[in-house]
Amino acid sequence: MGTNEQLGLPRDKMRTIVIAFDVDGTLRCNCTDDCREPNRRIVDMFNTLASFKNTELYVWSGGGANYADQFARRYDLKVSPSHCISKIGATIKPDIAIDDIQDTALGHLNLIVREK
Repeated sequence: MGTNEQLGLPRDKMRTIVIAFDVDGTLRCNCTDDCREPNRRIVDMFNTLASFKNTELYVWSGGGANYADQFARRYDLKVSPSHCISKIGATIKPDIAIDDIQDTALGHLNLIVREK
């Protein structure tokens, strides 16, 4: 008997949570248009979430898959190239989309970074 069962708590199978992180203004600092520095707080959150058993993380951008992959490599994010995608025409709807644009409605839940 598992701990939750012993305590009378609800039980279910573990479900994978898909989370997509935007590049510009989210993972990448937006202090200037040409700044390439990481937004360390959000990069650290990406790395923390990557350590969970039931997360599947994506890096995506309106600038395309190659652009997303470029910054994933630059910031040493633990994500495969197949998980660096374009927002335009994306075939996934993440459980959580993390972005800097206030009217983002790309995920089932949309978390907007407080950077501006």
